Amino acid sequence: MPLDIKALTPMMQQYFEIKATVPEHILFYRLGDFYEMFYEDAELASEALDLVLTARNAGGGAKAPLCGVPYHSAQNYIARLIDQGFTVAICEQVEDPKLAKNLVKREIVKIITQGTLVDEDFLKKSENNYLAALAREEGGYSLSYCDLSTFYLRSSYYGEEELSELEEELLSLKPSEILIEEGLELRTTGAIPRPKSTSKLLDSFLKVKPDEASLGSLSILFEYILETQFIEPTTSFDYEFLSREDFMRLDSTVYSHLELFETLIGKKKRGSLLGLLDRCSTAMGTRLLQKWIQKPLQSQNQINRRLDLVEFFYDRPEIIPGLEDKLGKIHDLERLISKLVYSHIMPKDLRKISASLEVVPEILRDIEGLDSPLISGLVALPELYGRLDETLLEDPAATIAEGGVISPKHHPELAELLYLLEHGTGLLLELEMREKEATGIKNLKIRYNRVFGYFLEVTNSNLHLVPDRYIRKQTLVGSERYFTEELKDLEVKILSAEEEQKVYERRVYEELVEEVKGYSEELLSLARALSVLDLGLSLARTARDQGYVRPVLVNDRIFELKNSRHPVLEALQGRENFISNDLYMDKDNHFFIITGPNMAGKSTYLRQVALITLMAHMGSFVPADSALIPLTDRIFTRVGASDDLSQGKSTFMVEMSELGFILNNASENSLVILDEIGRGTSTYDGLSIAWATTEYLNETIKPRCLFATHYHELTEAQDRIEGIKNFRIAVEQIGKDLIFLRKIVPGRAHRSYGIEAAKLAGLPESLINRASDILRDLEQKDIMMPSEDRGSEIKKLELAELRGLEMDEISPRDAWTILEDLKKNYG
Repeated sequence: MPLDIKALTPMMQQYFEIKATVPEHILFYRLGDFYEMFYEDAELASEALDLVLTARNAGGGAKAPLCGVPYHSAQNYIARLIDQGFTVAICEQVEDPKLAKNLVKREIVKIITQGTLVDEDFLKKSENNYLAALAREEGGYSLSYCDLSTFYLRSSYYGEEELSELEEELLSLKPSEILIEEGLELRTTGAIPRPKSTSKLLDSFLKVKPDEASLGSLSILFEYILETQFIEPTTSFDYEFLSREDFMRLDSTVYSHLELFETLIGKKKRGSLLGLLDRCSTAMGTRLLQKWIQKPLQSQNQINRRLDLVEFFYDRPEIIPGLEDKLGKIHDLERLISKLVYSHIMPKDLRKISASLEVVPEILRDIEGLDSPLISGLVALPELYGRLDETLLEDPAATIAEGGVISPKHHPELAELLYLLEHGTGLLLELEMREKEATGIKNLKIRYNRVFGYFLEVTNSNLHLVPDRYIRKQTLVGSERYFTEELKDLEVKILSAEEEQKVYERRVYEELVEEVKGYSEELLSLARALSVLDLGLSLARTARDQGYVRPVLVNDRIFELKNSRHPVLEALQGRENFISNDLYMDKDNHFFIITGPNMAGKSTYLRQVALITLMAHMGSFVPADSALIPLTDRIFTRVGASDDLSQGKSTFMVEMSELGFILNNASENSLVILDEIGRGTSTYDGLSIAWATTEYLNETIKPRCLFATHYHELTEAQDRIEGIKNFRIAVEQIGKDLIFLRKIVPGRAHRSYGIEAAKLAGLPESLINRASDILRDLEQKDIMMPSEDRGSEIKKLELAELRGLEMDEISPRDAWTILEDLKKNYG
């Protein structure tokens, strides 16, 4: 039976009126000291939060399902709901219930979603919380994303042919929430008209004019922020339009294969590049480190600015420990300013800002002589620090509601109120003593009750001593009650002191908050400078401890590493236990085919070259004795084997998809890492694909490429194709024992040493012996293809059909068909 809203109580009618504006959100409806939820919201919340579901009279004979949470602890419950995928609308009492003539006025003041969380208590301190928006633009799509808790904002544009890159960017960002333009279809044509308010809207959020190609997604983003926060920001976002020419592009596959943020096994931070480099003292520094890893630079000037900062601390190890201690006292200013701007700031938060500002002058003294544009915002704010320090108590109350926040030192009115609260009883006793002495009434008492307040009580036997200044208040059987002007004044002060204290402190606090808001731009600039300083210090500390060197970035084809090491494995194993290796590439030698046994170090070598390249471009020193590194536009990896069952892809199809992405997107300025190609199919199919891939990469794209393979036939490519060089893992066999020297040396491996690797892996001895017998038997019976036949097969791969393939225009299915035809015709 439908509810008759008109028959409900006025409060429930108000509830339904407000709920109708936010039907998709759970409504937290403020009633006194509680947030209440009704009907379906109550049923959902009670189950999600393990709350008792009750009911209350809603009027008209209706019972409203009800559950509630205390106002002072509501944030914990809200965070739990958000974590479970709900969104929450906050409805507050917007007038004082004592002053309300009828029903207390209530309004929605905020909508909280996964992407709009700003409270640092409910966010992962070291991770960004991205809110993303996607919109149609002329000829393509714009993507904008922000972290509302740090005022970080970026946007970019993708053409129709770049949808795979857009998808990869979203996979890499892992936004908490994605907003998609209404009616957006990826295949539509023409631009979508923008809201008329776009210009004014953008001016509210940005200090700089945004790129035209990002207006659609920026508008969606900002409109959503206004719709959920119900307030225009007083601080501009840190905005940048990302041109893909400015940054090295990394896809989610690279994140995984190189274990940039977490390990492949266990998904742990320890063992990843982030885990190695993160020695930051602040959460802001750690978040910035993740951004630097995600978006390495391509500009020599910008890279060198970062390297200069790292080098400043690298050359001054004596100041590092002290600076780390001072930075450890810096709170998460970025997120504190977000709480300030969006009206979430609590007294203890302001104290954290004050404590952070207190340390800044000491930091500036320690880095005297450092002239870096990256930390231009690092300035002391003595006026603001002084204002906060003198206004706030050292340990203020959690909220302003009950007072206990403002220091009375510079507020004499508050000091008087607090004195009355603390010494009210004593003041009454002093007045009582004075009146006894003045009147001679020895048994005179000052008493109190709720009806008459404070009064002087005189027994009938002493009425003749009562002075004329006493004003009768009440007559009893055995006594009279009086008051004086002095007692009345004291009564008013004592009884109103507590409320006046709360009102006074709230007024001063709100004035202070508004004053601090006026510094929000300077505070955010300071926060960003401190995060850069913290990160530079962290990278310098790691570089010194691990023996890194400053890389030299060149706009050239020369790529030279001396005694390079894998940064993470070296740190885990100890530098003395890690074998270093060299690398030299130039325009005539840019494709390395690396052969050798499993577990000997091929994959490690490939990954360390990729990691060193990335580290150099992000502005870090690198694990080598010297490093000359060409500017690189992208890193591609095809590593390992895995099924993607959720997408219905076999190991081989995953491998082919990754390879196809590389072939369609790599350039001559890319670094390509290939760790085995073609292992998920038959030997000839796999070898054919590997050989054709080698030709295509080397002759058509010409990137810098390291290709580790078990197809020893591929080493013949060195004799046939310019630019290819063979390298192998050095191996020494002493008797029956095999020793992997883990050195990369010129030449080709003639054996895979598979059985020896199996022995090292700890397989049972009986199995090893049996495998050896089978291998000898196979070799003697010549079951395997003779070497001359293998050579002829390779020659057949040079046919015009393979050379003429347009890899950009064929699908994996077409490639498969071509390979089948080749087998039939030439197999």
